[in-house]
Amino acid sequence: MMRIAFTLGGGYVLLAGATKVAEGLGARRCGCAQDCWCRRPPLSAFRWVFPWPHRSAYARDERAHLEPTTQ
Repeated sequence: MMRIAFTLGGGYVLLAGATKVAEGLGARRCGCAQDCWCRRPPLSAFRWVFPWPHRSAYARDERAHLEPTTQ
């Protein structure tokens, strides 16, 4: 059981590191607001693999023009 936990945890950290490298190379880019949790240095490595919503960089009025309207 411990081996499974260490394997899953290690894979999670490895995936976080790989996405951090991809972001550094310019393959991925985060469009969050500057005060989003993923902009903090210790947490930025996990921004692509942590299942938590990000804050949009768009204001509510700007976002209203980007979202499709349903009638």
